[in-house]
Amino acid sequence: MNEKYIQIFNGYRGAYGVANIKNAYRDPESGKLRLKPGDYRWNYEELTDQVYLDHLNGVKSIGMQPCNEEGETKFGIIDIDPSNYENFDKKFVIDKIQEYKLPLIPILSKSGSLHLYVFMQKFVDAATLKSFLSNLLPLFNLKADTEIFPKQTQLTKDLERGGLRPGQFINLPYFNKTDRRALNVDGTEFTFDQFIALVESNLVHPDELNKITVGIDQAIYEGADDEFKEGPPCLAALSKIMKDPAFDGKDRFMYNYHVFVKMKYEDTWKQKVKNAPVKYFEQQHANAWDDRILNAKIRSWNKSEKGYTCTESPINDHCKKGICLKKKFGVLAGSKGTYPILTNLKKIDLDPEPEYEFDVIKPDGVSTATVHCRSVEHVNDQRKRRNSIAKAAGFAPPIIKGDKDQMVLDALWKTEKIVNPPIGTTSKEKLHDVLHAKINGPKAMNDAAFKTGTVLIEDGYAFFKFDKFYDKLKSKNWKYSEDKTGTMMESTYKKCDIEFLDQKRFPTKDKGKYNTPTKNIVKISIKEFENVPIHHTKLTHKKEII
Repeated sequence: MNEKYIQIFNGYRGAYGVANIKNAYRDPESGKLRLKPGDYRWNYEELTDQVYLDHLNGVKSIGMQPCNEEGETKFGIIDIDPSNYENFDKKFVIDKIQEYKLPLIPILSKSGSLHLYVFMQKFVDAATLKSFLSNLLPLFNLKADTEIFPKQTQLTKDLERGGLRPGQFINLPYFNKTDRRALNVDGTEFTFDQFIALVESNLVHPDELNKITVGIDQAIYEGADDEFKEGPPCLAALSKIMKDPAFDGKDRFMYNYHVFVKMKYEDTWKQKVKNAPVKYFEQQHANAWDDRILNAKIRSWNKSEKGYTCTESPINDHCKKGICLKKKFGVLAGSKGTYPILTNLKKIDLDPEPEYEFDVIKPDGVSTATVHCRSVEHVNDQRKRRNSIAKAAGFAPPIIKGDKDQMVLDALWKTEKIVNPPIGTTSKEKLHDVLHAKINGPKAMNDAAFKTGTVLIEDGYAFFKFDKFYDKLKSKNWKYSEDKTGTMMESTYKKCDIEFLDQKRFPTKDKGKYNTPTKNIVKISIKEFENVPIHHTKLTHKKEII
């Protein structure tokens, strides 16, 4: 069973987290178990099988980064962090898992809350799994900023230690095989052996993730009128409980229903609004919404219409943003058309400034186009993003309000994956190659040669004209300005005692005779230069070549 546990919790093994639970204390306000900084840290040693066994035997509590070096993971977690741990309703969460038949295993956290785990049959793209879990948050009335692991969907380079930055870890369950156990539907705890069997019977194939999301969609709309199937899931959910006389929220339902049918039924929407109380309310409240009231409401709504009121109760209580974003008449729809779905965001890790790509679904709802953005501003700024989409996909999305645009961005950034450029193509690699060739190339034997750009070697230092060196870089399709290039050189070769000199004289053999000084000179140590490695990026997949 120990070996199966190690296989289940397979992720980044270049380091592991350590949590000294013995020194933990309870937050007096929330009841959350807290640790002092030194008791919750990364141990930058390999996560060996023995470390796993130490955890299971109660020697030390460990955590790990679920995302591996390839940007893939075998498990993901929704970390529920309630405001009050003492009154946290675990049964509500467990019941929701059963209601929607979700492949989630609730496991007690160290503080007494729940971590909702999903385990995969094989490694899956970390961004994909994170996006899947984010769409489940509304089912549990969890906020959009609820922590989801892996927090990082692609590990970045650690320039100080070398290797990769491990990011943030999640504490593993079954410490000492007794702490942080999985819960059954009745709230009882699974033993270690039972837990292993439970995971093995609930492994999810990557192809099933989309099917599960579709199934949730169908469950939400089940029992609701067919007219809601292309609209916000909140309206479908509310329509099923409107006949409850005690329900307080009929005015907000009617306003948002008016926004919905106005888009869907251009010619008959007013009649739809007038029929709604009879259709969805019990008789007493339906009678109260007579023609006089409804006509006044419609006039008022049309004067101040601001679209769906997603942040207001009871709408926000039934919000399922991930589903709503994809609906024809959902939150991103409007009189000017529906905003397209953006996904598969790639951060191309160029230096000094990264570039970005994402996919956009075209108006036909099937085909996609890849949009290239040369800076993060062209992703986040709606108008710049709109122009980029128009160039790549041949259509311009409608301009949407700030809150709706933020929804688009939130959904897009959840899909982010970092992509490394091909070996030898980064700016630092190109700079290093040209500089290496310069220092090891022909040497200046006289003043004239020095002035034309040939390198002078003197007292363990190389001297050369910066403008001539910059011209050489430009011939290699160098795209940065002189000032940015100089700044990059100072930062990259700080250990090489690099200096930018106003001038330098070529040494003369005759005393008392001096050459005219050469201006704009770079001075750099040869010895130190040889000791500064510029690590070329390693590719993991051919598809990542830009």
